[in-house]
Amino acid sequence: MRNAHSHRAFCIVHCAFPCLSVTALAGAETIDRVLAVAAGELITLSDVTAARDFGLVAAGGAADPIGAILAKLIDRELILAEVDRFAPPEPAADAIDRELQQVRARFSSADAFDQTLSRSGIDANHLRQTLRDNLRIRTYEDQRFTMAPPTDEELGRYYRDHPQTFVRQGQIAPLEAVRADVARIVSDERRATLIADWLAGLRRRADVIDLYLARR
Repeated sequence: MRNAHSHRAFCIVHCAFPCLSVTALAGAETIDRVLAVAAGELITLSDVTAARDFGLVAAGGAADPIGAILAKLIDRELILAEVDRFAPPEPAADAIDRELQQVRARFSSADAFDQTLSRSGIDANHLRQTLRDNLRIRTYEDQRFTMAPPTDEELGRYYRDHPQTFVRQGQIAPLEAVRADVARIVSDERRATLIADWLAGLRRRADVIDLYLARR
């Protein structure tokens, strides 16, 4: 998640202490543990922790949850660099409010939410900015990866190849009864493939320093 980390801070941490996680600057102020740099943005352990605790990124049952979440945050920074180049429309304030409300709803109380903010080392404005950027990414991908609806042939092929996906009440439903579901799945999978290929290209061209991976 993007925050107020500076390139200068990274140079101090990485150049002076390439194998250490924290150091001191400006007296008693402590620089967070830097895990990676992607598209010129620092990603710290606090970023990973916040992404996990607020339900923004899931580890997906990975054996190394820090590494799994970090990989997704690296990808996110690469995508945001592209988003910044093309500047999609700014999300409306009420759309950000809805995203923030969904995050708050994951907690049992306002106190639990505030405690997580404090523990993560970020504030509400930082979280709101993160949610804003998530919406910007969503808008950019919707604009970039628009596709024609799948053809009848594509729908029929997917339906025949994945019959168990369309079992309803113990029986495989007729294609016409699940046509909308088939179309959604085919479109979603095609879009996911396009995005994955695009992201792989971003990774190949990107300047990424993964300190966490290098230390494993």
